Amino acid sequence: MKNMNAVAQTTQTLRVLHVEDDFADAMLLQQALCDAGGYEFELEVVRTLNDAKRKLARRQFDLIIVDLRLPDSIDPTDTVRTAEKIAKGTPVLVLTGSARVDAEALGAHLTILDKNEFFNGKDRTASFRLMRKVQDAADDALHL
Repeated sequence: MKNMNAVAQTTQTLRVLHVEDDFADAMLLQQALCDAGGYEFELEVVRTLNDAKRKLARRQFDLIIVDLRLPDSIDPTDTVRTAEKIAKGTPVLVLTGSARVDAEALGAHLTILDKNEFFNGKDRTASFRLMRKVQDAADDALHL
């Protein structure tokens, strides 16, 4: 595990595409990442996989964070399959409210995080733990 200070001193901007149809959850992720510090972020939010596909056709991202149930894909397996296809090798991190239900069926190759664990408002360390997970995914993506 890397020293948090070493990661915090990273000057590279991490470009993240967040595929999330719930505005409040998108804001919670943004707030958690800002609270925790670390990377400089460019966070863009889209509501559907189709929107993500259009965005990815025009711009490259370092990491994609996707919810499992979206207006154009409510089946978690289909959502992951589609997200990985449109990601074209960009790492995909799943942040969902149904992680406990869906994790086993989706496979061990995915990092699946439960929104309920990080956005409950009671745990003051939740933002830092979420940031650590995002940093780990980013480190893999950026080969730091």
